[in-house]
Amino acid sequence: MALELVVVTPEGEALCEEIEQVVLPGEAGNFGVLESHERFLTPLKPGPMEIIRSGGGNEWAAITSGFAEVDGSRVVVLVDTCALAKEIDRDATESRRAEAADELDGLAADDANAGERARLAGVVARAEVELDVAGR
Repeated sequence: MALELVVVTPEGEALCEEIEQVVLPGEAGNFGVLESHERFLTPLKPGPMEIIRSGGGNEWAAITSGFAEVDGSRVVVLVDTCALAKEIDRDATESRRAEAADELDGLAADDANAGERARLAGVVARAEVELDVAGR
């Protein structure tokens, strides 16, 4: 038997497959889920998701914050974005990270820029996770 992993983003289903285990970046630290795990719902932070296959081998994906619902034989991951390591363009991601970091450095740290600062910090954080995952 296997564990079903379903990853859903606002654009739709990003991934659906049977696996042996998944390791997710929880707010209290990384945690692994195997088949027959106790049911729970938990928030996720941006970070690497490790997908471990039954026949051996693993795959990495970069996910943003969201939630994971574990239900015995199924894990549903609801996140804003999910990028598999093999799909990440390192040069484009590094360029996006550097551009957002430069813009962030140029903004005054005042209330008028709080929303834009938060958006740019999110872009930098997402790019850093993607670069980490692409290097695995």
